[in-house]
Amino acid sequence: MQFERFGDHYVLRLDPGEEAKETLLDFVNREQIRGGYFLAFGAFSRVALCYFDVEAKQYRENDVNRQVEVVSLLGNIGREGEEPLIHAHTVVADAEARTYSGHLGKGYVRPTLEVFLTRFEGEIRRRKDAATGLPLLALGSEEAQW
Repeated sequence: MQFERFGDHYVLRLDPGEEAKETLLDFVNREQIRGGYFLAFGAFSRVALCYFDVEAKQYRENDVNRQVEVVSLLGNIGREGEEPLIHAHTVVADAEARTYSGHLGKGYVRPTLEVFLTRFEGEIRRRKDAATGLPLLALGSEEAQW
């Protein structure tokens, strides 16, 4: 992975074989980014897309085990306690222009992924929601209620 910084903005290039979320988590840890958002496009050799089953309170994984274009990848960066957390959704397309979408589980870069990341001055906090088990945004006065 290579990157350049422009004030509070970063441009990253992920390389073949890198797992997108893992690489981004390592990057935000190293750069001490506690809140922000990003968008990306490029391609994956394979990707795990997830769907949250509200009744079962768990993610269901759908694997796309072939080369796909990353049409859109959008996400945010926050913290659950001291740990960084990336929440990302993506749309990918195969060679026949069929699209698949969902919450990004894992995506293996091939040949590249171009990421445009904006860092916030503050921190985005997440707290586990008792009803769903999901780490939801903890905003303003809500945080005092958790």
